[in-house]
Amino acid sequence: MLKNILKFNPKIKLILADVDETVADVYCKAAPEMIMELNKLLSEGKVLFLISGGGLQSIRERIVDFIEPALRYRVIIAHCMGAEVWGFQNDGNINLKPYYGLYEGHMTNDQKKLWREIIKKTIDKFHLQIFSPQPKDEFKKNSNNNLLAAMLADRGAQITFEFANSINLTEKQKNAAEQELGIKVLKMHNIYDLRFPILEYLKKEYAVNQLPIEPRFGGTFALDSILSGVNKTKAIKHVLEDKNILHNAGIDASKIKEIEEIEIWGDKYVQKKGAPDFDMCLAVSPKVRAIDFRRENTDELPKGYNIQLWNGKNELHGGLLEYLQSRSIKDLKESKGG
Repeated sequence: MLKNILKFNPKIKLILADVDETVADVYCKAAPEMIMELNKLLSEGKVLFLISGGGLQSIRERIVDFIEPALRYRVIIAHCMGAEVWGFQNDGNINLKPYYGLYEGHMTNDQKKLWREIIKKTIDKFHLQIFSPQPKDEFKKNSNNNLLAAMLADRGAQITFEFANSINLTEKQKNAAEQELGIKVLKMHNIYDLRFPILEYLKKEYAVNQLPIEPRFGGTFALDSILSGVNKTKAIKHVLEDKNILHNAGIDASKIKEIEEIEIWGDKYVQKKGAPDFDMCLAVSPKVRAIDFRRENTDELPKGYNIQLWNGKNELHGGLLEYLQSRSIKDLKESKGG
């Protein structure tokens, strides 16, 4: 164990957490050991606010459904980058309607239909071989590492392509893709990434058709099409300003000492990677501690924010588990107010 490993803060009451690669691997269930640690946190009265680009059903099936039903009311979910925010009842069942939503009622049926037509047009133009969402290793095997293979997830308020095979092309692969597709794949951030020309194409299509949709990079290899104006910052601010949401989850928002009683868990804070987890920092004081569980370059992290790199043996969801398991008996007593 490293001598200067980051210490757990037993004073935290509200945890703002990314999901994919932070709590669980992409399209994989959270480890039983992770669920055990999350149950411990919730039993101590902490609230877990999961903010993800993933869909509601996926987050429930991979994480929340394994949480003890009597503790689920302490879980809040903002899915599809915050397009909707959901909570749970005291019996563990999900609420009948979201606390907040920016999809239903904000797009007409014609707009929704046109959006899907553009996605189909994109698949045809770029000769994409489409697969259903699945763990990365399974996808690579099932797709035979085809550069033009992609997973497609239609989450209603968000449509996502996952390009696990084509985010860091070799010169030879880049040339082959350009020849087959009749496009140019420019080097961005020192890599050839097939998502760049597809993002630019989608951006133009949405603009021409006057759709309130934005294409953005998400996760490590995702290309999300998201409702304009939707982001993790807005969803978090809504929850913090609507005192009833946190009250229903068992804490008094007015008594939270923001700097020491809120903590952020994520793995993508570097701007050139889209920085979806940095959006969580923008919703609270810059002094709130945000832990980055990916081994990123500290020089590339946004300045002026309390973003700290996890320095244990593991990273990503393995690093978060290591962090939680590092808690001492003293930490547990303080968390419980003992």
